[in-house]
Amino acid sequence: MSTFLNNKRGFTLVEMIVVMLIFVVVIGITGDAFNRIVTKNLSLTKSAESNISGIVGLEILRADLESAGYGLPWSFSQPITYTETSDAPGAGLNDNNSTYTDDTQNKVPRAVISINDYVSADPEVAFNGSDVLAVRAQSVATNAAAKRWTYIESEVLPAGNPSPVPHVWSSDNLADTDRVIMIQPITAMKPSNQLVMTGATWSAEFSSYTNIGVPPVYNDAEKKSDAYIIYGVDGDTNLRRPFNRADYYIRRPAATEQGWVRLPQRCNPSTGVLFKGVVSHASADGHYQELPLLECVMDMQVVYARKEPGSSETIDAADISGLTPQEIREQIKEIKVYILTHEGGLDRAFTYPSATIVVGPGPGTGRTVNLSTLGGVNWQNYRWKVYRIVARPNNLAGSIAR
Repeated sequence: MSTFLNNKRGFTLVEMIVVMLIFVVVIGITGDAFNRIVTKNLSLTKSAESNISGIVGLEILRADLESAGYGLPWSFSQPITYTETSDAPGAGLNDNNSTYTDDTQNKVPRAVISINDYVSADPEVAFNGSDVLAVRAQSVATNAAAKRWTYIESEVLPAGNPSPVPHVWSSDNLADTDRVIMIQPITAMKPSNQLVMTGATWSAEFSSYTNIGVPPVYNDAEKKSDAYIIYGVDGDTNLRRPFNRADYYIRRPAATEQGWVRLPQRCNPSTGVLFKGVVSHASADGHYQELPLLECVMDMQVVYARKEPGSSETIDAADISGLTPQEIREQIKEIKVYILTHEGGLDRAFTYPSATIVVGPGPGTGRTVNLSTLGGVNWQNYRWKVYRIVARPNNLAGSIAR
């Protein structure tokens, strides 16, 4: 026992080197595993963040598509003058000077319209030949007035107070200063909705709605009644047009723009941002008030399910520019939007399996994007995906099941 306790023999240099090598190997294996875990978690976190932002932005787009045509006039009781936008890329979608063979449709706004594969030399305007979409509806604006409406009906004599007054809701009533328009709905005597005007006046503050028009007062023997709908359009700005409009397009923000609209570092450098541009009533040129909806976007394709006249069948169409406002209202059953983007950021441990991806439903509509051409360096190290939105506009007759 004492011999063992007095043994002062230590480890040899070889033994220490062997032990150190073992530790180095173990630490190396552990560190590599730790790095893989961290990298994977970071990738999953970025994917989750992009999915969440995608859901929020695309739900805004879906809601706007479903409201296409809300509060729009179907015809005008007399010609009116209004202005839309001079901003690219949506200036080519203006209807304020549009004329048709059926002159009752002249200058009537189309509920939805798009430019197929818009080409721009400036990526800060639009890029990659993606589609540009315009939706017209009172509710696509971001102001509170655009979500409000009421109605006014004729009074029938005898009555204590024969003057027609707008209906008052329990909440969310139009404010006195809200800019409004007035539309007469379909009746047995009128084939279409009409924007009601007194002379050249088609808009007023809600407190002065009588400048636009009021239903006539009838006596009991006439057995008549009229109803007008009053729509809020803007909260505090004189109207440039009797409706709101929002355009949807992809562009690459300039480096000098505000940080909240810049392209994030996690995005493929050859992608951009999907914007919702609300056409302003305040600007002299109807400039966009932009809201970024989705980042890291390479392409957007718009396809319409169109119900052919005299048939219950639908066909997919990428271009409806030849249709009149009435034909769009009667024939468009669904609006399909396909958006090419990627989840998360650059992941060198991942390889995308194909150099091409189809953005759209198939032959004749949408397009095939060559990622190896448009995706830049390391295009294969991104998780590319196509979001698909299918919306059935609630205010278009074509979307109503029959």
